Amino acid sequence: MKKIISIALSVVLAMSVLVLAGCGSEETADKPEVTVLAAASLTDSLDEIIAEYEKDADCTITPSYAGSGDLVQQIEGGAPCDIFISASKANMDQLEDSGYIDTETRQDMLTNTLTLIAAAEKKDAVSMDSLTSDEVGTIAVGEPETVPAGKYASQVFDSMKISDQLTDKIVYAKDVRAVLNYVETGDADCGFVYRTDALLLDEENGVIVEDVDSSLHDPIVYPAAIMKDAPQAESAADFYEFLQTDFAKEVFEKYGFNVK
Repeated sequence: MKKIISIALSVVLAMSVLVLAGCGSEETADKPEVTVLAAASLTDSLDEIIAEYEKDADCTITPSYAGSGDLVQQIEGGAPCDIFISASKANMDQLEDSGYIDTETRQDMLTNTLTLIAAAEKKDAVSMDSLTSDEVGTIAVGEPETVPAGKYASQVFDSMKISDQLTDKIVYAKDVRAVLNYVETGDADCGFVYRTDALLLDEENGVIVEDVDSSLHDPIVYPAAIMKDAPQAESAADFYEFLQTDFAKEVFEKYGFNVK
């Protein structure tokens, strides 16, 4: 008899655990999910901000990082998006001209700096003046059509009148993080990334050579906006406001951004 009661009790307890677990899962599933599409260079800073926000939030934040041009193509292709943060005004302009964003929410949030980095073994050979020399064999840059940092680098080459001399040296990457990886692994002698990415270099594998003269390229500005047809407009607005708090600003600055 005692054995039967014990078994019955075990069954009841097990069912209770399952019910409670189900309730917890349902509670999480019921939270609105805000989708943020952001430039790859924002990965570390935005992840930290999201982690802090979600501690007390009534929604979850799902970020997706890539080159700004790629993200625009995703949005135009129907990908869900509540907030877009670009590393280029031109990409945001494209969405605004097509009626995708809530223009009243658009603002220039951050600025950045273009930086030349080099593989550790090439640290003494690479400089802005040596890019055309035989000492530099490969230069990694983002795809200019989809990666703003790549576009800025191309503008630099044009301004220096060395584009034709670098044609056979350029290695294109899908985003700035890929450029960083190419340099750290030695697959490229040097590369152009944002200052914020350069600060993440593994010191044993790569070095910061120098910041690029800003007069050689367009201003590097990060505009942000809530989408006009945001699936979770109310929750998106709350997180968007959090991005402008002192906490968020301090995180951005810690990772090397300048806050507008």
